Amino acid sequence: MRVILALLLSAAFWPVLAADQPITRSHAIAILSKPALPETFPHFPYVEPDAPKGGELALATVGTFDGFNPFILRGTAEGHVVGPWVILPGGSGAGSSVGHVWESLMVSSADEVAAGYGHLASRIELPADRMWVAFDIRPEARFSDGTPVTAEDVAWTFRTLLEKGRPSFRIQMAEVKDVVVENPQRVLFHFTNNENRELPLMVGGLPVLPKHFFADRDFAKPLTDAPVGSGPYRVANFELGRTVVYARRPDWWAVNHPTGKGTNNFDRVRFEYFRDSTVALEAFKAGQADLRSENVSKNWATAYEFPAVKDGLVVRKEFMHRLPNGLQGWAMNTRRKTFANPLVRQAMAEMFDFEWANKNLFYGAYTRTRSFFSNSDLASSGIPSAEEVKLLEPWRTSLPPALFTAPFTLPVTDGSGNNREQLRKALDLLREAGWQVKDRRLIDDDGKPVGFTILVDDPSIERIALPYSQMLSKLGMEVRVRSVDPAQYQRLTDDFDYDMLMIVYPQSDVPGTELRDYFGCESVKAQGSMNAAGICDPAVDALSRLVMTAEDRATMTTAARALDRVLLWRWYVVPNWGSNSFRIAWWDRFGRPDKPVREGVNFDTWWVDAAKAAANDAARRR
Repeated sequence: MRVILALLLSAAFWPVLAADQPITRSHAIAILSKPALPETFPHFPYVEPDAPKGGELALATVGTFDGFNPFILRGTAEGHVVGPWVILPGGSGAGSSVGHVWESLMVSSADEVAAGYGHLASRIELPADRMWVAFDIRPEARFSDGTPVTAEDVAWTFRTLLEKGRPSFRIQMAEVKDVVVENPQRVLFHFTNNENRELPLMVGGLPVLPKHFFADRDFAKPLTDAPVGSGPYRVANFELGRTVVYARRPDWWAVNHPTGKGTNNFDRVRFEYFRDSTVALEAFKAGQADLRSENVSKNWATAYEFPAVKDGLVVRKEFMHRLPNGLQGWAMNTRRKTFANPLVRQAMAEMFDFEWANKNLFYGAYTRTRSFFSNSDLASSGIPSAEEVKLLEPWRTSLPPALFTAPFTLPVTDGSGNNREQLRKALDLLREAGWQVKDRRLIDDDGKPVGFTILVDDPSIERIALPYSQMLSKLGMEVRVRSVDPAQYQRLTDDFDYDMLMIVYPQSDVPGTELRDYFGCESVKAQGSMNAAGICDPAVDALSRLVMTAEDRATMTTAARALDRVLLWRWYVVPNWGSNSFRIAWWDRFGRPDKPVREGVNFDTWWVDAAKAAANDAARRR
């Protein structure tokens, strides 16, 4: 959970005096607000508590997998052991309340901002100075092999993830001093300081893995056995790289627990893997998959005219959400000399013709993104406020002077594709950087011809990258588009072996330590980090820390807007586009709660409607 904790007491909290300070014991914690649900809440308000169990869900996914451990660098893991059944555009899940195989001490609510409710944990203790957090494990919590979930499993998981997991764990958990098992049902995390208030939610949101299951296995290698977990599903059967079937556990310990009731209603969930997104779409149209999240605007506009849609057998719906969009864009790898100069990076932004792309490629479906915190009050706009200027002042000499006096803007074209004005401005910027055109070739300040490669792993991205590369070639540079399979893409990005690629920076309402992973100096060389652009900027580090340690919403908002301005004006990323809806198509065989949810759609609360399914299946056979 990417949140900063500012705990406010309510009737759901009660202090217990211990040692020399009060300790709060509660069923939930939240940030900058109170948890919306009391200790006695029977279930999340957006579920249907009596939803029927049963039926099978078939899904098509693009890619491959060689194991079931998504927490390590090696291999390509089957992500649904911890992720949602349906991945939505922008990296968002479908509002999964709990992990499907591996669960955590706390779970989030799909309808609240940064709140954590006890799941594997029955109680959370937090002292007034916030220097530690303790969790009491529910005695009824069991792994799928019948073994109790214990505090030792929590401690072992944390230590193992830091030692053998992806580097992002170490980056985001840097302020956790240690973890202590106080008794079989109680675990305590000590912190090095109390400035980062999201730490209790972060450690509470980590997966809890079974220590005994991994005792004779090398955690750093891809897991090729069906995993043991405490979640509502187990891996029933699989063929690596091709298919995996999850079966609902009738003995799941939390089936009637408030955080589990009404969720995870399918008896079986089957994933078929395809190497090509077009084939996956055809599988859905043929009825081999029951539901599809569509993130290609061209498909949404043109590919759903098949008979089943016209006959009402397939439903199409855009679910509006109220989530921050973050930023999607072309990230330039500043570890490489080509993109070391911000003037060069700004020139790349001048050459991206969003208006043409939106008209000719996206069917007018998107709006331009102008902030790393888009669709949020944290997004900067206009010129800096007086409060922002105070935060930016120490870095004034290293920042563009215009940052302090002018709004950040992106080029706007007429959509014709003849953006000569942007071409001239880009060439002026490149000349200012010391580059020049000789014999119709762009030469850098070392006298070498300029060329680079855009790395993609999806045909839908390739169709956007190719026109962009052609536009860039008008500057006299050789720009190639390299398309690789998802497994190779993962290896290349983990090693930062690319020039430019499309990146998504998800954001939450309360940004936290993920900012270090996205933009921090400590992540710039950490293999597998999210710092795609290779950002290492003292101003960014300092402002990120102010965001993470802010005492209140107003202070955090000011710091986030100042950070946003620095990231934008340094042109680390060419901003792309965004949308405030999720596009979903499904064969009409499901029931779902008729309750709006902040996340737009929460697929873990859907179920197979037996009558609809029978009618739909019969119509398919005709």
